[in-house]
Amino acid sequence: MNASPPGARKFGYIPALDGMRGLSLPGTIVTHYSFLAVLPTAPAWLNKVGPFTLNIEMFFVLSGALITSLLVSEHQRTGDASMKKFYLRRSRRLAPALIAVVPILLICQFAIHRHGQELAPLGHSPWITAGAVLIFLGNWRLFAVGGDGLGWLGPAWTLGIEEQFYLTWPVLLRAAMRRFASRRAILFGLGLATVISVGIATVVENAVGWNSSWYITPSQLPTVLLGCALGYELTTNSGGRLIRLLESRLLALVGLAGMVVISIEFNGDGIALARGGYVAYGVAACLLIGHCFAVAGRETAVSKVLGWRPFAIVGQVSYEAYLVHLVVILAVLYSAPTMPVPWMIALDSVIIAVVSGLFYYLIERPIRRRGWRGALGLSPRPVSVGPAAAAAPELGVVAPVVETVPRTE
Repeated sequence: MNASPPGARKFGYIPALDGMRGLSLPGTIVTHYSFLAVLPTAPAWLNKVGPFTLNIEMFFVLSGALITSLLVSEHQRTGDASMKKFYLRRSRRLAPALIAVVPILLICQFAIHRHGQELAPLGHSPWITAGAVLIFLGNWRLFAVGGDGLGWLGPAWTLGIEEQFYLTWPVLLRAAMRRFASRRAILFGLGLATVISVGIATVVENAVGWNSSWYITPSQLPTVLLGCALGYELTTNSGGRLIRLLESRLLALVGLAGMVVISIEFNGDGIALARGGYVAYGVAACLLIGHCFAVAGRETAVSKVLGWRPFAIVGQVSYEAYLVHLVVILAVLYSAPTMPVPWMIALDSVIIAVVSGLFYYLIERPIRRRGWRGALGLSPRPVSVGPAAAAAPELGVVAPVVETVPRTE
């Protein structure tokens, strides 16, 4: 193994990052309870959950930072970053729940239609929907057709953003590191890509409006790229000025406050978001996320609160909960449309918790621990995957348009 260069730093598991996902998950779910606002028993607050739609930007920042720090750390330790190992880790994280949910919804769609009921969990083109989700092009399908383009799997559009990021940035970063590109050159490239993405998003937003432009990859790239820059700088320059600044608890709280204020003030303002709002939110998120990285191993009050074990546990199952929560909400709505909304929300919450826990502990975790062959009983060899190596947030929000699935009148 190669010794790490001066200024390099390897980050282990950081509970606060899981805790951030765990704290944000309820907001994401509450956003989609707005589908119940059409019912006469719906509480008034269901129409006021719009600001939670920007949660997704925090998850994109976190994803960029985690993936970049893991790849850079591996390159520093071994002299290279294995793409094979990287994509195997990603498949063990993303695929188990996805390949369980999609076939179940296909079966439900065709089985229920045979009994003459009006229900289309995967929209009016179920095979196209299933294919778009499974090959991670869901965001572009929503951009192209809108409406119920992904049916009840509307949240899976964020997986498209994530996977397109996984298929490009790790390869480019590895190539740059193998060619000994300077730190400044890599950061400059990320900055340039951010500017170009903002430009493309602005043009598309002016042409088609925010409701559609929200879903295109360039609109969401700025926050991902800011996270990449954060992860790269913290991993390669641990003694630099940035990491010393990020150790400040006050700066972390400023970041948190900035995320809240921007979410409220820019809610529904597509022009402002496209022209820099996403970037502003991403910078604020970098302050909070960067603080958790900077103080890893010597927690502050901020990181201790974020890393509280109950929050971290919820964060660990957040991907499964994110993937199934809209399915549960709409399935209960269609099954019992006369149920009082408060009771419906309580029932949804219990089902989401149970289903996501079962998916995580019975499907995902065995595959992550033993690999695909081991989980299927084809190989007894365990796979060593620590929490940090597996932790990249695949979570977000189906917003700003709630019409990604059909409403029930």
